[in-house]
Amino acid sequence: MATDVLLRSRDRATTVLTVLAFALPHAVLLAVIGGVLTFVERQQNPTNDLMGEGFYLFLAGFAAVLLVIPALTMGAAAARLGLSRRARDLAVLRLLGLPPAQAKTASVAETSLHASAGVVLGSVIYAVTLPAWQAIRFQSTPMRPGEMWIGPWLLVGAAVVMVVLAAASAWLAMRRVAITPLGVARRSDMQRVSPVGAVLVVVILVAWVGTAKMIMGMSVAVAMAAVLGFLAVVFALTNLVGAWSVGVLGRAMARAARRPQMLLAGRRIVDDPKAVWRSFGSVALVGFIVGVLFPMFSMMSQNEGSTSGDDAVMMVDVATGMLLTLGITFVLAAISTAVNQSIRVIDTQAETRVLVFEGAPTRFLDFSRRLEVAVPAVIMIGGGVLAGMLFMLPIAVSANLVGAVAGVLGFVVVGVVLILQGSEATRPLRERLLREAVA
Repeated sequence: MATDVLLRSRDRATTVLTVLAFALPHAVLLAVIGGVLTFVERQQNPTNDLMGEGFYLFLAGFAAVLLVIPALTMGAAAARLGLSRRARDLAVLRLLGLPPAQAKTASVAETSLHASAGVVLGSVIYAVTLPAWQAIRFQSTPMRPGEMWIGPWLLVGAAVVMVVLAAASAWLAMRRVAITPLGVARRSDMQRVSPVGAVLVVVILVAWVGTAKMIMGMSVAVAMAAVLGFLAVVFALTNLVGAWSVGVLGRAMARAARRPQMLLAGRRIVDDPKAVWRSFGSVALVGFIVGVLFPMFSMMSQNEGSTSGDDAVMMVDVATGMLLTLGITFVLAAISTAVNQSIRVIDTQAETRVLVFEGAPTRFLDFSRRLEVAVPAVIMIGGGVLAGMLFMLPIAVSANLVGAVAGVLGFVVVGVVLILQGSEATRPLRERLLREAVA
């Protein structure tokens, strides 16, 4: 009975977005697994000298980690889509006497149903798009569909992982409904972030700037270990710094606002900075890495001067891999933006109703929501790339990298536009809720 109530309470737009929010990251996850297996197969059965290089498999694994984590995180975010609406429904059922275990089971069953539909659709998308990978070449060889196919067992295994992750996320997210239904109805779960991570990152970066030249004068192994060590610590603190910095940005927007749309956007960001960071965090992180590695390999290419043969192919492959990784994270960020904006639309339905009754036009609400997405996206993603380039500044200060920088920044602009389009995908849901608000 409880599951039937939940399914009837969901509008079609929310259901479609939920299924797509599972399907698209799942398709990306399968493609990433296929890419890693391609390099494993090529290293085991090389047809040219480059395929025997372990360097490729290392980079493929590194890129896979950067992509798999946000793809799985997207599955957890999809499980939260429409959480407030489900929370209110279950809170009412709890007050009417529904046992806590049944409340949780109803939420898990609904989420698992949508996750299953999503992984099936995602698997179909992955299979249909396999021929498109032939347009990308690594090691002087196109990525053939047969290489990118992961096989039935891994296909089923990945589907099970995504559904189990979604069910676990729903179980944990709805735990507070079973404990405090009135607290859910009153939205008493405000987010809090701490500046401790930001302080630690600043200390680490200052230490890096002070020791970079000395470290680079050491052996190659020591220098690489030091660089990777500094980066590992920065990555470990990324989520703490990101959520806190988003909160600071939202407060700055609200204080500096000269128009009510900016004020509303800033306050919405401050209300839940972690949700904003979940949308763009993976892109900011990958952008930082590209900002570090792109100048590094550009310098290596310049130093080689007349690089040719396998070395030239390897340089091109590295650049292609970095841009491909960044491009996929942009796609994931656009999906994440659509999901998180859908969650935000549902969570702020009561606030929207009040604004509509006060006379706020649709253009006002739409422009405010665009600012809520665009300002953090530009600052966080662009800032991540620029921070990576500044990280390399002590080493690359004398290199002429104008072309490389311009190319990466142009790529970032295209990615930000894609993310904004992801936000616009929530328009049907927004329009439906606005109609409900004025009804």
